[in-house]
Amino acid sequence: MIRLLSIPIVVALALLTTACQTSMVKQFESLKPGMEKDDVLDRMGSPNQTQRVSGKDRWYYNFYDNRIRFNKEVQFVDGMAVYIGEVVQPTEDQTAVAVDTRNESRNKQIDEQMKKEVQENRKAYEAYEAQTRGTDKVRYVPTFEPIR
Repeated sequence: MIRLLSIPIVVALALLTTACQTSMVKQFESLKPGMEKDDVLDRMGSPNQTQRVSGKDRWYYNFYDNRIRFNKEVQFVDGMAVYIGEVVQPTEDQTAVAVDTRNESRNKQIDEQMKKEVQENRKAYEAYEAQTRGTDKVRYVPTFEPIR
């Protein structure tokens, strides 16, 4: 009789524990800004990918719910969540290619300015040398007739 009662109890407990499982989407929606990293780890588990960009720790979660793929992101500053949502894609002017292009043109401008300054400094030094040696002034040298 005890065996007969234990089987339905085990089945009931198994059904209750499987019914308590929540989807990853609901777990992700329960995250709020201001949560600490440990709280996020407790609810979501380890992220699929981590990255540190511009002083922010970024955790990426990829999961499926009803055959739909979700890519979510959590951003942390000083261990506190500041952004929770879709993966943030940089705007067109903030992509790596755009930033590299801007930096390259700025570096060319700096190189040209440095070349110009080097030439100006070289001319200024030559003028200084000529002035200190006195070669920048025309001097009158009298002509003498030799004595016989």
